[in-house]
Amino acid sequence: MRDRNNVLEQLIQFAEEDENIRALVLQGSFVNKNVELDDFSDLDPLFFVKDVTPFIEKVDWKNRFGKPISWFHDEGLSHDNQKWYTRLTIYDDGFKIDFGFQSIALGKYANEMPLYRIYVDKDNIIPLPEVSDERKFYVKQPTQEEFLERIQTFFYDTSYVAKALARDEIFFAKHIDADLKSNKIKPLLDWYLGVKFDFQVNPGLMGRYYHSYLDKETRDLLLETYTTSNKEETAKVLLKLFDLVHQVGTFIAKELNFAYPYQQEQDMRKYCEDIFVRYLSMKIL
Repeated sequence: MRDRNNVLEQLIQFAEEDENIRALVLQGSFVNKNVELDDFSDLDPLFFVKDVTPFIEKVDWKNRFGKPISWFHDEGLSHDNQKWYTRLTIYDDGFKIDFGFQSIALGKYANEMPLYRIYVDKDNIIPLPEVSDERKFYVKQPTQEEFLERIQTFFYDTSYVAKALARDEIFFAKHIDADLKSNKIKPLLDWYLGVKFDFQVNPGLMGRYYHSYLDKETRDLLLETYTTSNKEETAKVLLKLFDLVHQVGTFIAKELNFAYPYQQEQDMRKYCEDIFVRYLSMKIL
């Protein structure tokens, strides 16, 4: 694997030599001192340019950094009707560079990024970062309403998994199972860690750093919710998710002095268990 610092020097030289490029900042793990870099850590350069066209309509400039073997191109609308562009690229030696391009007009909004470091700024268009650590990634404390909404939605949506398994709709059941984990369980786990670490913790995108922060009991219980596509095993996973929500939800509620919907938990768990007993012939211990 290439040395990231050598690639960074190439990126800096690329920016300095091209008059169209007026500034270069780096985002991502490379500029986060709390992230341990490894062989798979990439670079996330963002170039502020006078004209994005040469970098958007052509891709030959990528060859300066190696031979591309796979890529993903994206774009979106930012401030003042200006667009941002990404050109995520994997090279044949396995190195990955997530190129970003924006108009220099967007430079003044740089502090909206959670974390960045300036490497080139020919015209002093990029404001110095307001923070130099990862505090903008920290979990935000929920309100009572946000907490209840997430848990009550989880309880309601478990019904879809139970009914899908009863109907032998395994793919739909797995889809809802995945949604429960990403959109209901994850926020609860983030808040759980927030409480434990005084809301000064960065769990990472989609729980990327859970292995570093979750206590063993909670981590093991979470891992037990990832299993086979077998119907009965999927049903057992759903009941494990009930256990997980109870464990982290009651902890959050106690620490933040929130109400917890015990009755809804009990009713919906019984609803799902009754379906599993009747249609899957499961024995509920």
